[in-house]
Amino acid sequence: MPPVTVIRPPTEEEARLLGAPPARLFGWWTGLVSGIGVFALAFLLVLLGSPILPLPATVPAAIAVGFGGFLAWYVYVQRRHRRSHRRSAAGMAREAAAGHVKSTTYTIRDAVAVEESEDEGLSFYLLLDDGRTLFLSGQYLYEPVEAGFPWTSFELVRAPVAGYVMRMVSHGPSLRPSRTRAPFTGAEYRSRVVPDDGDIATRDFDALKRAG
Repeated sequence: MPPVTVIRPPTEEEARLLGAPPARLFGWWTGLVSGIGVFALAFLLVLLGSPILPLPATVPAAIAVGFGGFLAWYVYVQRRHRRSHRRSAAGMAREAAAGHVKSTTYTIRDAVAVEESEDEGLSFYLLLDDGRTLFLSGQYLYEPVEAGFPWTSFELVRAPVAGYVMRMVSHGPSLRPSRTRAPFTGAEYRSRVVPDDGDIATRDFDALKRAG
């Protein structure tokens, strides 16, 4: 059967994900620790770069420069965090206000896994029950793979506004990929043969299993 997509109210867990506060990437602890590193670097640069000054004069100068660098860096990361936090909070508010999620259930018959290149995330070509091929790719696949993905049937839930994947739910047993190919090459990316995440198209699946 072809994929089935529905627009539905979020479950309690999904509502929590939509309304969750953004992660604090640059909180006070991060700023403090990184600021200490800046202080140490500035201190050493002044201390080692001023051999003509007597030690009693060099040490206070190095401390002053290091402390100034520490304050400047700490203020910078705090401001960057606040800007990022405001943007993330506004985006989460829009997602929560939409009041629904987009849920698609897929049934697959075969899979080709693609090894990860650097930190771009995992990729899969999935042969759907209707003969077309679904392509999924991204870091959001890490947790589902640890839980046994790909599955013969699964639900993929996307945020209503931005469209990012919120969660994947298994509705069937695990299906071992018939092949795991090497990572995509730079030439493949440049030639645009690599599909976008979520793309569904009619493809020669046997050729996909031979590629790479």
